[in-house]
Amino acid sequence: MDNIDPNKFARGRRNTFGNQFVIHKTESGKFLLAAEPLFDDNLTYTEIGGMLKAAVRDAATYASFAQTQDIYIHKAQEMGTSPYALALADWFGAPKVLEIDVDGWTGKPGQTIRVKARGNVSVVRVAVVIRDAQGEVLERGEAVLSKEGSSWWTYTTQSYIPLRPFPTLQATAFDLPGNRDSFVIS
Repeated sequence: MDNIDPNKFARGRRNTFGNQFVIHKTESGKFLLAAEPLFDDNLTYTEIGGMLKAAVRDAATYASFAQTQDIYIHKAQEMGTSPYALALADWFGAPKVLEIDVDGWTGKPGQTIRVKARGNVSVVRVAVVIRDAQGEVLERGEAVLSKEGSSWWTYTTQSYIPLRPFPTLQATAFDLPGNRDSFVIS
């Protein structure tokens, strides 16, 4: 079909079959015969497209600045990608709080609550909130990374917390672009 004149071919097909086919010339110079596309005259557009464009624009802005940060440069080298692509993906990917470990916690001050959190690049902060049965905040604070490269964070309680009824514990993980995820146990 490479050497066919699309006008004669299309005209011949249209005369035989009506307006059922269209001819499209590709960038390589080949011609494709395809069914005529159908268009919906009653299409309605929603604001989602505008919001998506804004999100992509914000992500691209973040990635253009963040690609020079050491964490993105080193992680990109490990993964075989560019720091820009990694920062762009990080913008759209929230971290996850996977687990809250209260096995050794008896409610006394100075004891630890462990939180396991992961992000596609890094979790930079984990906040812990302890509430009573009525939802009143008993204690809140920042957890500390257990050791470099670990996904476990440790929160040390500051005050006595009665365990009957068992309080609600909420851990929230944050990543570099500011995305967050919370996990609650009660």
